[in-house]
Amino acid sequence: MVYQYPMQQAITTFQSLIKSKLYCLAFTVGLMGSSVILPSCSTEMIAGYPLLGASQGIGSATLLVNDLKSTRDFYADTLGFDIDKPEKFKKGVPTGTNNTTINFPDMSSLKLMTIEDSLVTSETPSFLTSFLAKHEGITRYALATSSVDTTYSFLTDQNFRMDSVKSYRTSDESAKGWTRDDGGVQEHLLAFQAQQTKPYLPTFIENAGSDYQRMQKMWNTFYAYYRSYSSHRNGVIGIGAIRIAVDSLESARAQFKQMGLKELKSRSSDMMAIFQLKRQQELQIVTSKTNGDEISNFLEERGSGVFAIQFEVINIDSTYAFLSERLPTEALLMDSLSGRVTVLRKYAHGVQLDFVNEPASQALMAQRLQVGSKLDSVAAQNASGMYQKYCALCHGEDRQGYAADNAPSLRSKSLLGTSKSNNFMRYTMQYGRVGTAMAGYLDAQGGPMEYIEIEVLLQWLYDQAGVEKPIELSREPVLGDIALGTKVYQENCAVCHGTEGEGISAPALGGSMLLATATDEFLKYAISEGRDGTPMIGFKDILDEEEINGVTAFLRSRAAGWNIPEADTVTIPTPDNYVLNPTGKAPNFELRDGRFVSAAQVNQALQDHARMIILDARSEVAWRQTHIPGSIPVPYYEDPETFVNDIPNDSTWIVAYCACPHAASGRVVQTLKRYGYQHTAILDEGILVWAGLGYPVKNGQ
Repeated sequence: MVYQYPMQQAITTFQSLIKSKLYCLAFTVGLMGSSVILPSCSTEMIAGYPLLGASQGIGSATLLVNDLKSTRDFYADTLGFDIDKPEKFKKGVPTGTNNTTINFPDMSSLKLMTIEDSLVTSETPSFLTSFLAKHEGITRYALATSSVDTTYSFLTDQNFRMDSVKSYRTSDESAKGWTRDDGGVQEHLLAFQAQQTKPYLPTFIENAGSDYQRMQKMWNTFYAYYRSYSSHRNGVIGIGAIRIAVDSLESARAQFKQMGLKELKSRSSDMMAIFQLKRQQELQIVTSKTNGDEISNFLEERGSGVFAIQFEVINIDSTYAFLSERLPTEALLMDSLSGRVTVLRKYAHGVQLDFVNEPASQALMAQRLQVGSKLDSVAAQNASGMYQKYCALCHGEDRQGYAADNAPSLRSKSLLGTSKSNNFMRYTMQYGRVGTAMAGYLDAQGGPMEYIEIEVLLQWLYDQAGVEKPIELSREPVLGDIALGTKVYQENCAVCHGTEGEGISAPALGGSMLLATATDEFLKYAISEGRDGTPMIGFKDILDEEEINGVTAFLRSRAAGWNIPEADTVTIPTPDNYVLNPTGKAPNFELRDGRFVSAAQVNQALQDHARMIILDARSEVAWRQTHIPGSIPVPYYEDPETFVNDIPNDSTWIVAYCACPHAASGRVVQTLKRYGYQHTAILDEGILVWAGLGYPVKNGQ
């Protein structure tokens, strides 16, 4: 399904699009084209990467083959790539194709594609069928861009002729539920008009709904996460280079320089021009050295195009050992001098596959930030260093706690065990505790640590405390007598925690951030069982169940402030109460990147009694813990089909929020757009920062 829309001719800033822990996959499609006009001069790389914006660089390459199943089996069973089984093959773009994709931790991909006679229509590009009648091989490669509009404007300014952007879905299934599928569009594609006549030119892909700027800032986090769970048996962790064979090196060199790519002149020659993309990624443009060599044969058979893909691997010796056990001797070359292993193209369905060791700096980064299980020695040493640098001052050099500012012991199995299956410790590290010495350490909050570093440190604390499995707690609310709980708290807890939860010789309990991240059962468990290794004793033998429930309910009721005179609990709003201040004026929001509204603006709108709807995209449990007054819980994982019927689709502003701070709320807003809602916004900072800023919050039953 393909849509077209006119290009904007002047775009000065990159779009910032939303994504949480999802692969940004690029897919290619063949387009008809004509010519590229080159001016008399060329330009070098401009600071800021105007061609690709904040994207990851290499997006994908598409390998066109005759038999998708047998090719898939060869790449999976013999070459060791992790690929979906045939029952998960998908109808592709362009029309008439089936495909499956191999994804890599660096967010690049290799797509295997075939033409299916039963799917062919008049829309199927004829050059694909004519190509496949004679060859197999890479027909297209794509570079990811954070904005096809910006790329279009930049390239037209460089006097290239470009096709109109095509917007399409990568699945023929209708979008359902809360998804990032905005209005049926999942990807945007831009191609040169000369794509067919000059197949060595790239296409450009933008994944609709991806926050490329956030990914760029948090590259180590995205990469290390995906790599920790990568399962390619051959050790491949990304595409480092695409090698393109051309008849005229100088002509191709001029075109790539005209695109704004930087040539690495120290490594280029009369036979090869190497262009830098992002990080260590390269486009390698080569021509034939002598008649009869591999490049010459390729050009004679097919003309200019992608000759080889260079994969980065964790250990080249291990990769060679794996491949040599499965491939015939004549299919595999090992260049010990350059550390390169090659699978010749005749054995890999028309494309040469090169394997090289990843850069040492990347390998070390990945080792230091590996997550998903107990840390190895390299990651543990890194985490230990971070603890001493950021945590030891208050929590003690040996995690004993109470070295300063009543910071609790981080040896406690009770604390760490009950935190392992929820976000309590994670959010504490990321966002801190307002009103205490515990600052937020997440870089997005002004701290010194990237998300993945906090995850590694958190795993190290679990490892050091011997916590292998979480202490599972119910997520249901604890119902209790708040008046009784108030009395019990003052008699038993205030001496250490303070009459207003300010913390005297024990951690402060009066912070809205703490109550926004601690479930009722988490609080109850701490009261009942205590915290081993700390002065906090268990009260299960001192207080009865009713009293413990009362204290738990009392603490929960303090989410809106310690001096609230009576219980501050609310029930889930009914549809007739969805619109806040129905007779009020619409707020005058100024959105960042057309989608994000600041917490300050929403808070002001509440004070001004503006007409709007506020949606909480988290779980209902999280809504009960802490929510913005008047908000409606709409968990992003539940069916929205009935719910949207109760939301007016008019000029009423709809603001969605979560804690991520954009992942769940982004899905909700994208889904609302799919249903035709235009006045939507995502709370930029999320509920945790909202609470930390002292803006109003409530808790609910």
